[in-house]
Amino acid sequence: MNRSMTRRRFAAAATAAVTLNAWPSARGARSAELLSTRTAIALRATFQSVVWVGVETGIFKRHGVEVAFTLETGGPRAAAGTVRGDWEFCHTGDLPVLEGVAQGQDPVLIVAPTVPHDAAFLMARRDITKPEQLANTRIGGVDATGQFGRAVQVLLQKWGVPATVVSLGSFQAIYKALGTGEIDAGYLPVDLRFLGENEFGLNAIVGLPVGAGGIVTTRRLIAANRELVAQFVEASVDTIALFKTQPDVVVPLLQRYLQIDDRKSVEQVVAYYAPLFQANPRPTFVSEIEQLSGIVFQKYPAALNIRPEDLADASFVDELDRTGYIERLYSKAK
Repeated sequence: MNRSMTRRRFAAAATAAVTLNAWPSARGARSAELLSTRTAIALRATFQSVVWVGVETGIFKRHGVEVAFTLETGGPRAAAGTVRGDWEFCHTGDLPVLEGVAQGQDPVLIVAPTVPHDAAFLMARRDITKPEQLANTRIGGVDATGQFGRAVQVLLQKWGVPATVVSLGSFQAIYKALGTGEIDAGYLPVDLRFLGENEFGLNAIVGLPVGAGGIVTTRRLIAANRELVAQFVEASVDTIALFKTQPDVVVPLLQRYLQIDDRKSVEQVVAYYAPLFQANPRPTFVSEIEQLSGIVFQKYPAALNIRPEDLADASFVDELDRTGYIERLYSKAK
């Protein structure tokens, strides 16, 4: 897999993005002084690429925010680091948020970029086509204790199939190990599913229908610096509009982010995700909370008493919707 990205192609994408960056902010002109903040991204995958793409195109700076990244932390570390104050924001799954709240912590979902969907697939080498063939195999994961890792373990228990889920640290490491035969199967995001089918003949055994999660902060930060959180949410909403309205800009950016040079595969990924990204990314756990609580209640009994509103703060997105900002954002893109 060639993972190089030409400067010329990236420069063209950045230039094209200037059109989007000309859109006005919901809060008028920004101060020349940027607010610095830190963000962790759990997984290098399209559904968790919003903040990175927004920074690369200058959208966050236009909204007065300068972002420093910590990439590929895994979901539990991303959420735990946000609660500890290692960074102010993270993009992670639903499960770490629920677990944090069940432990009396204050992580809170503020933007839900995508609808719940099969964000990853359990992929196996070409000779494995059925779940029962996974018996006594090694299955690669980013973090065996993370949301996707646990989803795989739940499926293995459901199938009655004994297998070992091993932590490899990143999707790229899983992909490489599948290619070399070091593991028999592994879960991969949509981004690498397409590439794996074409390059290695991998088989998609099952999709992992877990909540897609989103952008998370803490209630402490909201109380201490609501303006920063509002600007961060606004920039995220603008970047989602970029995904939905300017695929020619997004494709080369994602090639760089995902480290995939095969433009056709990334075009397929963008086409897959364009309808899944939400123009109004209002965060809610209503459809996911029963499933998530059932996963963690034995370890954290308090999870059974958690309500959707304990996990999410929709006020920032609701304000953008109420003022007509989101509607204007898409009318300008037409």
